[in-house]
Amino acid sequence: MPLNRVSIIIVTYKGDEVLTECLASLKTTCGDEPQIVVVDNSPSETTREIVSAYPNAAYVPSPGNPGFAGGNNRGLPFCNRDYILLLNNDTIVKSRQSIERLVEFLERHPLCGVVQGSIILPRANGAAGGCGSFLTPFGFQYARGFGIPLETPGVNVPTKCFSIIGAFMMFPRSILDKTGFLFYDAFQSYYEESDFCHRAWLAGYEVWYVPTPPIEHLCGYTAGMFARTDIMRQHLRNSFFSLKVNLGFASRLAIVSFYRFVIFVHAVAHLLRGDAKTFKADLGMLGDVFRLRKEISMARRNVRRSVSDLKIFRQVLRFPSLSYLGRAVRGNM
Repeated sequence: MPLNRVSIIIVTYKGDEVLTECLASLKTTCGDEPQIVVVDNSPSETTREIVSAYPNAAYVPSPGNPGFAGGNNRGLPFCNRDYILLLNNDTIVKSRQSIERLVEFLERHPLCGVVQGSIILPRANGAAGGCGSFLTPFGFQYARGFGIPLETPGVNVPTKCFSIIGAFMMFPRSILDKTGFLFYDAFQSYYEESDFCHRAWLAGYEVWYVPTPPIEHLCGYTAGMFARTDIMRQHLRNSFFSLKVNLGFASRLAIVSFYRFVIFVHAVAHLLRGDAKTFKADLGMLGDVFRLRKEISMARRNVRRSVSDLKIFRQVLRFPSLSYLGRAVRGNM
């Protein structure tokens, strides 16, 4: 299958080393067929020179580091193909079929609006990098496959999901006519892809994980440049914002209340352990959301809803197992 109907957006931030490998892998597997748009969140001449070596690639400077969300938004207007692939700069594509199968799935399933392929993590002995997530009644997500072998039974199978990972995510550009836009600029990074997937569901589309020849993802290359508690605060703030905007009144009353309670318990537990930084991050997130209440109210009025929460929940709401909850608690303590 020719890939000349695909635009690939790669957002980079002080990542010339990994970007060089990523672009080289695309050249090897896909030639010059896809259009590539590299958005540089820390503009430099060295990055521009790396991109200029590829005739099918465009360099877009993006001063001020608007994050993954803002970077992709800035790159989107430069894309002129039917399908948009968001690809992290710290990934390696080893087979053109990794991209081809996503296009094929979208063409065979017109109800599918967003799709993710297989990801493995070289730093975790080749474990899966996530195979989609379900929504839980607590507002948090129930991840599939992250950190376990991709060959584990029931993991690497086509699955309808609430959300997928933005590191390797494709959608037809026509979906933007229904969702209204790609990401909130204010999100910068974290949870922006989940918010987009939620809005795709509300617009009448489905979200899928589809097995492909896996790409490699270093996972956390850019995140490693920032403090863990700052990342946690930003992720929680964005997810809280998204739930309060996208859920209907009854769902919001139940799920957001659970979410707020879990954050409060998390904060108190870390305070008792003497972890003041995490405690402040949790409370700071709640303060952020309070200060954003006008923006949340405005965004809620602009949500394009053609599917009820109940219909979405029937397909992608799951209660996590006790063993999963135990791992999640241990990982956050």
